[in-house]
Amino acid sequence: MAASAVDAAPMRISVTQARWFRFQRSGLGEPFATPPETARHLLGVQAQMSAAADIAFFNRTAGVSPDSLAHARVEARSVVRLWGQRHTLHLYAVDDWPLLCTVLRDRESVTTKRIAKAALLPEFRRLVKRVERRLAAGERLTYRDVRSKKLERILDTWAVGNAAFRQLVRAGVVCHGPDDGAESTFVHRRLWLRDRPWTLPDADAAYVALTGRYFGTYGPATPHDLAFWCGTTVMTAKRWIAAAGGRIAEVTVDGHPAHCRTEDLEVVAEKPPPAGQWPVKLLHRFDPLLLGTKDKHWLIEPRYYKHVWRAAGHIDAVVLVGGRIAGTWRYDKQAKGLRIIVKPFEPLSRRVDRAVGIQARALARFMGLDLLELTS
Repeated sequence: MAASAVDAAPMRISVTQARWFRFQRSGLGEPFATPPETARHLLGVQAQMSAAADIAFFNRTAGVSPDSLAHARVEARSVVRLWGQRHTLHLYAVDDWPLLCTVLRDRESVTTKRIAKAALLPEFRRLVKRVERRLAAGERLTYRDVRSKKLERILDTWAVGNAAFRQLVRAGVVCHGPDDGAESTFVHRRLWLRDRPWTLPDADAAYVALTGRYFGTYGPATPHDLAFWCGTTVMTAKRWIAAAGGRIAEVTVDGHPAHCRTEDLEVVAEKPPPAGQWPVKLLHRFDPLLLGTKDKHWLIEPRYYKHVWRAAGHIDAVVLVGGRIAGTWRYDKQAKGLRIIVKPFEPLSRRVDRAVGIQARALARFMGLDLLELTS
């Protein structure tokens, strides 16, 4: 009797096939059509550094410009800035906010735990309610608008406002509004998104949905990868995968166990093009591809790892060749134009040099500048 599908051995795929799947699903092969589509497929673009977020969209979105990104967030409001996975700022497709809110709303920040330890939670809750009332009345607030003498005994003034806004973001009440110069402003969701329906999904359904979408972009991956990306525990990640049931399939990547969406098995198994045919990319710091998995061996040779992932969570901008990190780069933005310095780990071929030059000129145009110099 033939073995059933349940009893069949997991599909075996190569690390190159996994790399090509992630590269394509991350929008680095064929670009996405709009900023919200990019944000939706990536399940958020880290935006702790606004320039890094802009370049992540530049690398993945057809015809994008800084003005179109600003329009999507502030005018069309199809993209929203929130604290999301790993307690870091991200840009999300606005329709994903209820999903993220359901998954992440119960997570406490380090600051909130510190407030609780100091027995100041009642004061903090009163402050949060005052802030919510002001926002519901139509005010746009910044960190400096939120004060509490009691809380400022243990926190910097900025940290008090940060903790209050984070609490309201987790509750789905508040998001970032338009920036006031270099300062962030915060707005009430009901006023900012007047015509947008707001329905929180069932928690269990949200975990399954998020798990499926993660593997649809960053798979094949492991529970450790999912836990790292989302900022949760491995045990929780395993529980989410189990809850997804037959929608998530087991595979092996160069002999190591992993998971991907069942519906993606045929695509994952496709033969990738030769590495020389993959687009060369200049990914900026904290790019979603660099944050998608805990394990990085598929991205970089171990001896070069510390050139990119540095102390204190710093991640350098990288040159991606054949889906692998071939070096780092940085730019110097000046009034007269843009200077880009590339530091390859090994000498680059002429073909790659030419491709880096094309990328550098396109990036300069995206920034509205001339490319003054490209050195490597």
